[in-house]
Order: sequence, then structure tokens, then C-alpha cells
Amino acid sequence: MSLTIFRWLVFAACLAPIIHPLRLYYLDELGAVPEETLLHFTGHTVLILLLITISWGFLWRFTGWVGFIATRRQVGLWAFWWLLIHLLLWLGGIQAFQWQWILLELGSVTHLQLGAAAFLLISLLALTSPSLIRKAMPALLWRSLHRLIYLAAALGILHLWIVTRLDYRLVWVYALLLAGLLVLRLIFLKPPTRS
Repeated sequence: MSLTIFRWLVFAACLAPIIHPLRLYYLDELGAVPEETLLHFTGHTVLILLLITISWGFLWRFTGWVGFIATRRQVGLWAFWWLLIHLLLWLGGIQAFQWQWILLELGSVTHLQLGAAAFLLISLLALTSPSLIRKAMPALLWRSLHRLIYLAAALGILHLWIVTRLDYRLVWVYALLLAGLLVLRLIFLKPPTRS
């Protein structure tokens, strides 16, 4: 497959989640509180895209195909944009932009603090992802900074764990996938053994 076609397929796949809420809206199945339905859906979308972003690097290592590494930043930026939608839904749809209550909740509610920390980390990664900024930064600093994606994903999973009420299966899937990716990261960080 050509790299150009793969880029377009990744673009379409990262945009495709919007079909689900549009379908629910068309069928009038967004539930009693549509904002909450959309909030949970966009949160799951962010976590999935973060895990794909992390896994892309390993797929490149295992297959040697440049398409994975060439589109990793693209997937990561889509995760950021979906996270912005998630945040705006909470700020506007749930909190009605009542900044007094927003700040009060951020100061006292644990899952919101975890989500805010994840947002700040992912925003930092998105801001430092352009090629010009990457070239301007020391390579070791840039690589170390972008390994914070693991922490951002972990914070997101903890955030989801706290807000989940009954069915924890998806939370466990996300947690186990991230744990597996972390193990791979540690394996690849190990120095080669001396013969």
C-alpha cells in the first residue's frame, strides 16, 4: 500500500467515530442526557486513539514499514482534537460555562483533576509535535517529553475508572493494553546484553 493511501485511510478512520453520535442523533437514541452520552463517547475515542498512537511505534519496529511511523503524529493529533471536543462538551454541555462551578469542581473532584492533568500533557505533546518545534528542541528532550503519552493515557484510564459505575470491562481492556505497551517500552529501553 502506498503511503499516501495509508495517510488518507488513517485520516478517514480517525474522523469516522463522528458517524456514531450522528447516527444516535438521527435515531433519537442519545438518551435522556445527550451531553453525557457524547462526553463518554468522545472520552473513549481519545483513549483508543492514544493507545493506537503508542502502538504505531511498535508496529513500525516489528514490521519496518514506514507508514506507521509516518502517521503516528497524525493519530496523536486526532486524539488531541477529540480531547478538545470532550473538554468543550464538559465545559459547555455539562457545566454551561459556569466558571465558578467549573473551578470549584476542578479543585475538589478527583476524576476531573486526573482528566485536567491528562489534557495538559496531551496539549503539550500536540504543541511540540510540529516538525519545526521538534527540530528546534534537543532530540533527547523531545523524545523524553513525548514519552509522557504513557502517563497521559494512564491518567485517562484512571479518570474513566472513577466515572465508570457498573461495567468495567472496557476499562480493563484499556488498562491491559497500556500495560502491555509499557512492557514493550521497557524491553526496548533495556541496553543490549553483552555476549
